[in-house]
Amino acid sequence: MIDRKQAASSLLSDSVDERLEAARFFSKSAETTDAPMLMRALSKENARWVKRALERAIDRIQIGSPEKEARKAALEESVMDTDSDRLLRDLRAQAVDEVSRTILHEFSPLIGSLRLVAAMEFDAYETSRTKHCVERLNGLLDAVGKLKKAAATPSYSEFDLSELITECIAVLNITDENIILRVAGIKPYMVQADRDSLGLAFDNGIRNAIEAVREFSRLNPAEILVNWGPAGSEHWLAILDCGPGFSGNPEEALKLGVSNKDEHFGYGLATAQLSMRSMEGDVFVSNKAEGGARFELRWYRDYANIIR
Repeated sequence: MIDRKQAASSLLSDSVDERLEAARFFSKSAETTDAPMLMRALSKENARWVKRALERAIDRIQIGSPEKEARKAALEESVMDTDSDRLLRDLRAQAVDEVSRTILHEFSPLIGSLRLVAAMEFDAYETSRTKHCVERLNGLLDAVGKLKKAAATPSYSEFDLSELITECIAVLNITDENIILRVAGIKPYMVQADRDSLGLAFDNGIRNAIEAVREFSRLNPAEILVNWGPAGSEHWLAILDCGPGFSGNPEEALKLGVSNKDEHFGYGLATAQLSMRSMEGDVFVSNKAEGGARFELRWYRDYANIIR
């Protein structure tokens, strides 16, 4: 683990790996006095993974600071508009964490009590609209909890991605359904990432694909393909389905609260995006030419040392 002095020096390194390690240090430990140094580093940085870690470090300083607006204006002038947009999304991540913590603290016991009391006081509760509404509230609370988890500070480790995928798929328990789930990635495949964040992003992506092919499939039985591997300085993990695809602009599906499905809050793909952005990664969604959707996760491949 590097210290503050080493991290400050490593921000000037020619190695992407060293700059990323330094930026991640400051994303957890930045102090107000680090702001000028971090802004200079961000204005000169070419690697988008390092940029995002630096943005989180600056975000850490800005939240709660009386100079927040002035620093934000100075930062936006020093970077491209697209990078400013990324910073705003990272700022939202901390806001999500703060708001969701409050919601979970206040609402969890209330909804738990409501479920218990309603079941005792209502006749035919199990088939009532009241139960349906209570379960919807509970589902919303669960979605908020996942959002909070997605916004958490990442903890990086090395692990086998293929094992994580196997674990996530096993929980789905879709062996008896009219769905064939094919897994084609490299085994074993070691990656450096936050295991929980990556698992949460994949879980939301694969559940979205399963729900899509249940609604409509151009193949019978329906097929979902999961694949992963290296691509230059990135790892990628893709889910391809044969469902109806995204309606309109696929990127709209990544916005919080946007869903084309009934009884859905539209938090799933937004949670996946927040999970990946917490560790400088990306979520890409698109429609396939032959029909169906593509959901892809991308994040930094350690030791690739390639500036993109």
